[in-house]
Amino acid sequence: MLLGIDLGTSSVKALLMDVHGRTYGAAQAQYDIDVPRKDWAEQPPDKWWTAAADTIRKLFADTGADPGSVCGIGLSGQMHGLVALDAAGMPVRPAIIWSDQRSKRQVDRINELLERMNLAGETMNKASAGFALASLLWIKENEPDRYASVRSVVLPKDYIRFKLTGRIGSEATDASSTLAFNTRGRQWAYPLIEALGIAADLFPECREPFDIAGEITAEAARETGLRPGTPVVYGGSDQCMQAVGNGAVEPGRVISNIGTGGQVSSMVADPVYDPQWRMNSFCHIYPDSWVIQGSNLNSGLALKWLKENVLQAADFNGLMDMCAQVEAGSEGVLFLPYLIGERTPHMDADARAGFLGMTLKHRTEHLVKAVAEGVVYALRDALELLEEQGIRAEKVIASGGGAKHGLWLQCQADIFGKPVYTTNVMEEACVGAAIVAGTGVGVFRTVREGCDRVVALDERYYEPNPRHKELYDHYYALFKQLYIRNRELFTRWTPDC
Repeated sequence: MLLGIDLGTSSVKALLMDVHGRTYGAAQAQYDIDVPRKDWAEQPPDKWWTAAADTIRKLFADTGADPGSVCGIGLSGQMHGLVALDAAGMPVRPAIIWSDQRSKRQVDRINELLERMNLAGETMNKASAGFALASLLWIKENEPDRYASVRSVVLPKDYIRFKLTGRIGSEATDASSTLAFNTRGRQWAYPLIEALGIAADLFPECREPFDIAGEITAEAARETGLRPGTPVVYGGSDQCMQAVGNGAVEPGRVISNIGTGGQVSSMVADPVYDPQWRMNSFCHIYPDSWVIQGSNLNSGLALKWLKENVLQAADFNGLMDMCAQVEAGSEGVLFLPYLIGERTPHMDADARAGFLGMTLKHRTEHLVKAVAEGVVYALRDALELLEEQGIRAEKVIASGGGAKHGLWLQCQADIFGKPVYTTNVMEEACVGAAIVAGTGVGVFRTVREGCDRVVALDERYYEPNPRHKELYDHYYALFKQLYIRNRELFTRWTPDC
């Protein structure tokens, strides 16, 4: 048996499968994002660990499986976030996660330094708010007492692996999302780190996703029910593990993921990056592989905001079913989904959300459909930039929450103007983590072998509706203009006083 654990932004999931790809069960525990101040986004790492331990226990209780049958454990996790640990391995403060926007000034300073030191071609990215390096610099400048006690910095899923094995470390796919990493050379960017006045030894040993990181400790076994001594691999970022779970482990496949955030991504064999810095490029699962992606901050998060903060609705499927009869284009309602700023293509932490085009005839279902469409318009921005880099998307594989409902899938086909496929895998990041674990412990000779055993495209796929595509092309052009014409206003939206 193989266990895959995915530490997401809104929940942790654990999935148990055998080496032939049969899923025995999955379990999940949810948690919230803490927003103690405007533009902040935090989560306590101990809450992640409690949720993960409870989820693993529930998984074995529900399935009746023997924890002793698990031969390998892999991890997947939300990217970019900063977990700062003291000498005892205790978090010095709540984790600053990817959606945090507090570090705008630090981002500007890091990017100026990248230019001056001519390092952007090595990092293959410029800094954005929510990247771990910018968050660490913010702590250094705003919370000096806490910063003084920091001895190690890791990413969210690295903390769960530390709790499982007692060993602190990181790996290339996640480390490259910190901005403190030489993505081209697959090592920490020590010249940049030191130029910022940050001690280089805060950044731990960095390995590869398939490497064995350690074994389940006696203490972790007591908390999770796992067998002591079970090997744990390093795992990877949720984007890379999701790609493995979709079978996209060679260049050429394009994935559209709608999770809390959203991404359009593709594996590449060369260190390709956008010279205008509208996209991100990170390390992929192999030493000579990378992923180039457009990243949107407000995908499932936008629908969650509408569901909980505005409509107080019971569940997501009910919302999607409600708007199933609304015409494509939501009868003229557009939603700009920048609730917490945006990355691709604007890299603008000041961008804001809003509805436009509403009249007296519009109802709740129009708002829901407009939010779903606005999310996909933003993903189309990313898809078009991906194709600008020479990556042709003949078809798109949908993943995450965007693969769970026919309306999301048809929306993507119509707005992208491309056929959209899904796989037989329901929890892609968990399955990807399990396949990587199986490869690391030798159950699979290669990750390709693991994918061939476990992952297949569904026979059913979604073709673009020509009439809908024409309508969406019209509204997409307006969608793009909404940001352009309001960009200057966004910078003045919140007064300094």
